[in-house]
Amino acid sequence: MALHGAGMGTRDYFLYEHLHALLPPAGIGVVTFDRRGEGESTGDASRGRFQVQVEDALAIRETIDVETVGMWGVSQGGWIAPLAAAQSDRVAFVVGVASTGVTPSAQMMYATAEQLRLAGYGEDVVERALDLRRRFEDSIHDRRVDEEALRSDLLAALDEDWFSHLWLPPTTLDEEGKGLWIEEMDFDPEPVFARVRVPALLFFGERDSWTPVEPSVEAWRRARGDEVEIVIVPDAEHEMTLPDGTFAPEYERRLVDWLAAL
Repeated sequence: MALHGAGMGTRDYFLYEHLHALLPPAGIGVVTFDRRGEGESTGDASRGRFQVQVEDALAIRETIDVETVGMWGVSQGGWIAPLAAAQSDRVAFVVGVASTGVTPSAQMMYATAEQLRLAGYGEDVVERALDLRRRFEDSIHDRRVDEEALRSDLLAALDEDWFSHLWLPPTTLDEEGKGLWIEEMDFDPEPVFARVRVPALLFFGERDSWTPVEPSVEAWRRARGDEVEIVIVPDAEHEMTLPDGTFAPEYERRLVDWLAAL
């Protein structure tokens, strides 16, 4: 069963379609679905609501009349899959693609810097963006920060052509918004990894510009030691694609071989 990345909420996303092309010829079925509140799925959007996504995944698992069902998750789904496995004995295995080992907040600090650099911006813009994210986090957690200056700087950044790479609202949040932000962005994945007691295969792209690879590998190793298989795919990005846009053959081969062996 494929579990969604943050911006990949409908089943027509190319990563999920790739699973349908790759796995059934090897005798491995694939289940994909639209995330709650997206595509053809009804209800309130569940992006960033990790427990809701876990409950939906486990509910779908119960509709599948197959003994061995595992969870494949990419990016944000790389947190949902281990969460589901930790909460149910009906999950037989976990495959994570860019299963990040730091908090979403720390991941977005990394991703903001890398995406700005890839877009051609200089270190002055990178530092300005990271400073805004740090101060925004201070505001969220009620740490000492000049709130008026922060609101002014966020509003000014809205007019910059790099604002879309900042992934912040153009103003500070009220108490309800702060609570929702903390619930999502302060999520600590490592204790969840430690509760996974089924076979796990983790893929990381060597060139990942969204997930810090080394800290993520270290988190999984601290949590599970050598009980998990970790593959760092040379030249691959966040979604296991190579610079020419094709899927990395090593990812395809290792995924099929590992699942077939189960």
